[in-house]
Amino acid sequence: MADPIIQNRLLELLRDDLSGHFASALVNVDGQIKTYPIFNTVTAGLKVTKYVYLDDVQAQGQILGATLVDSDGNALANKPLSITKGDSGLLIAFEFSVEVKAEVTS
Repeated sequence: MADPIIQNRLLELLRDDLSGHFASALVNVDGQIKTYPIFNTVTAGLKVTKYVYLDDVQAQGQILGATLVDSDGNALANKPLSITKGDSGLLIAFEFSVEVKAEVTS
């Protein structure tokens, strides 16, 4: 439940702003960093989930981690992984939830 001071519209704006900062993903495959686009974005309530998809022929080997980056290449979120990927696809999900607390002082 939202803080009575903070209105749901503010939380929705913050969620959408957060979502808009992710431009792509860097995925560590066998120690080499490869760039992948954001495959899909799902927004539900105050949560936003970013998906990165590696298809059946991309990135075969050991997936050691993924990082969401902004348009300047700055790391915004890291996800350590240890997945051996063969010739099937792989979907990596990053889920974020917006929560804001306010305090009123007199």
